[in-house]
Amino acid sequence: MNAQVAPLSLASRGSSEVLEHADGSASILVSEQLAGHYDRDEQALWIRWSPRGVPSFNPDLLHDLERASNMVEGHFLGFEIQRPLRHIVLGSAIPGAFSVGGDLGYFQRLIVAQDRTRLTEYARAAVNVIYNNFVAHNLRGVTMVALLEGDALGGGLECALSCDVVVAERHVKAGFPEILFNLFPGMGGMSFLARRVSRAVAEEMVRSGRQYTALELRELGLVDEVAERGHGRATVLRLMRRREHQAQGHAAISAVDRLIRPITRQELHDVVRLWVDCALQLSPRGLEWMQRLYQRQLAIFGTYPADATVESSQYGTGDVAAAA
Repeated sequence: MNAQVAPLSLASRGSSEVLEHADGSASILVSEQLAGHYDRDEQALWIRWSPRGVPSFNPDLLHDLERASNMVEGHFLGFEIQRPLRHIVLGSAIPGAFSVGGDLGYFQRLIVAQDRTRLTEYARAAVNVIYNNFVAHNLRGVTMVALLEGDALGGGLECALSCDVVVAERHVKAGFPEILFNLFPGMGGMSFLARRVSRAVAEEMVRSGRQYTALELRELGLVDEVAERGHGRATVLRLMRRREHQAQGHAAISAVDRLIRPITRQELHDVVRLWVDCALQLSPRGLEWMQRLYQRQLAIFGTYPADATVESSQYGTGDVAAAA
């Protein structure tokens, strides 16, 4: 399995620190799975994750992301002049995948064990991470950007949609495969879809389980910019520079958008309770399809070299959908 069955905890696991450099930049070191770099000239914080094994949100990575949120807020809040920050960019260091979502191996073990407590702990940690993105870690004037250089499935797409701006490279595909094993996107996906698209589009996305191309997602309003393969970072930089002289206005617009189309932490936790109930009632057939997708993920990401480019079709859910 991809992770040990253990309670999530906010206790420190290893050393986390912020290293400030002479040029005003800084490195945020959280763990082997998560790190960030602050560029003072760009007024941007680039955060990248590199999960062990399958590029999913394993329990340790969720813990790291919660801890990173506290570190980011502590480092920048109240230091707007010394450490100006306008953008936080989330991305993956794993070729081919932004994130394939929740830790399916961990889910299976908890569901088989009927461990409601730990499954709830995981889901609550996930929505806390999503909500921290949504409120920009309580930092005023900051725009959250999701940079998709690889595919975003399930929780990966939920994470992207919690940001103000989504930039995706042309080859990227994204979607919610949960219905294929009789679940639904329970860590904010339906809430964030409802803010961006019509009910009919949201229903189609979560009920079909299919993947959408970056261009389709832009047409639907879920992706803001489409970049050519390998040009995602450059596209984000161009967006920053294009907005440079209106950065305050753009950040204020995002803040107003949160007011008029709010999502509360309580809403996300209420949905989590329904998701946990649904997960614990999964039939053997549902668990079988979850296992098939998980084994497919293991086969791809366990055998490809670190510098390989993984095509979405190699681990997409189409084969699962066809057989379901």
